[in-house]
Amino acid sequence: MQATTTNRLPPDRAGIVGLIDRHRPDWSLEQPFYVDPAIFALERELWFPRQWSLVAHASEVPEKGRYIVRQLFDEEIIVVRFGDGEDDIAAYYNVCTHRGSRLCTKDGRGRLLVCPYHAWSFRLTGELQSRQDLPENVDPEALGLHRVPSKCVGGLVLCGLDEAALPDVQPVADALTDGLRENGINRARILARKSYPTRANWKLVLENFLECYHCRPAHPEYFRVNAHVKVTAVRDEDKAAQWQEELEAWHSVIGDAEFNKLAWEPGGLDIAPFGMHRKPIGPGRKTLSDDGQPVSCLMGGRKAYDGGETGFRLGRLSFASSANDYVTLFQMIPRSATETDVILTWLVDENADADVDTDKITWMWDVTTVQDKKITEDNADGVASRAYRPGPYTALESQPSFFVQSYLAEMRSLITGERPATAPVWQRPTKGYATELACAAPQASEAV
Repeated sequence: MQATTTNRLPPDRAGIVGLIDRHRPDWSLEQPFYVDPAIFALERELWFPRQWSLVAHASEVPEKGRYIVRQLFDEEIIVVRFGDGEDDIAAYYNVCTHRGSRLCTKDGRGRLLVCPYHAWSFRLTGELQSRQDLPENVDPEALGLHRVPSKCVGGLVLCGLDEAALPDVQPVADALTDGLRENGINRARILARKSYPTRANWKLVLENFLECYHCRPAHPEYFRVNAHVKVTAVRDEDKAAQWQEELEAWHSVIGDAEFNKLAWEPGGLDIAPFGMHRKPIGPGRKTLSDDGQPVSCLMGGRKAYDGGETGFRLGRLSFASSANDYVTLFQMIPRSATETDVILTWLVDENADADVDTDKITWMWDVTTVQDKKITEDNADGVASRAYRPGPYTALESQPSFFVQSYLAEMRSLITGERPATAPVWQRPTKGYATELACAAPQASEAV
């Protein structure tokens, strides 16, 4: 049955399905998945449009009429606040419905969105406002802006491209909104934003982000700051026992309700992957800074530092790391088969001092991401060699392995139209956003 279905596919797609079917579980992908423009084109057609991605923080459109222009995969979109409510934010393709011009060329504010070409205007809710020049037989209601599916979740704006294919995002909102608000993300302002263009396929970027096996050789600063590396970067029973003691000590202080807040996708193609977890940073550390000391005011209404980090997974390509006094947002934007933009945004409380030390806040994730850019580009150079062959994932790389398996299952289903017989079981990330359960034992990176 499977062979018959494959034979009916166009040759290029049949070849990709063949690569998928011969993949060896718990090994990395074959070279074409990391370098072939044809596979990237197929991902752009089938896989990217069904992914929810972080595109903005709500503070970027602080009042009614404010709009920003952003990229969502290979499309340009407009994010606009159309009302006074906390969640009154919409997104549209940046395309005028008159003759297709770019509608907005830069961020701005106005009562209407006005096209610079022929001055056609649109309401903030997307309907066509200019109607006097329409031919009599044209329905103005059919010329509203093309809406982009969007959802404001606890101060973060998530968007996707294909409304019919996108998985249900409501479980994400239900599970994460309270956690995001408790960390003050809905009452934050942007302190800094940096882009790290990376000369590597997006899957290599993501695989690197999902494991900490490389943290000891590649990230000395990160390794020094974060205590979870005792089990996510090395396999050592004594260190694992030490980490367990640290977890239990932290647990005894913050209590069960705070410690055990978890949410994750059980697997499948119909629910957007998401996750939330909390863990201690390390003994004596109040926040994710060089010396562990505070770098800004407390967020989320906290009265004191608890030395913890809250991690959020927001779909496949977006993440957040929240210390007690600042937040780092991560966006991974595929640009081509061999190019990926990694964008980091740092948030502080909306009432934080204007002269807060930006360098101290951005330090850890900036130095870590610069290092990640280098090792991932080196990885991409090696993968492009004629000598490259897939290699085995270690026990400390279960998350890249899981991602590869779920990606291949999704791609096969999207190409062939066949539902997978069984969905991969969801596991939790294991780098700076590792869950306390995943970090609690020597087998931290094994399936749970």
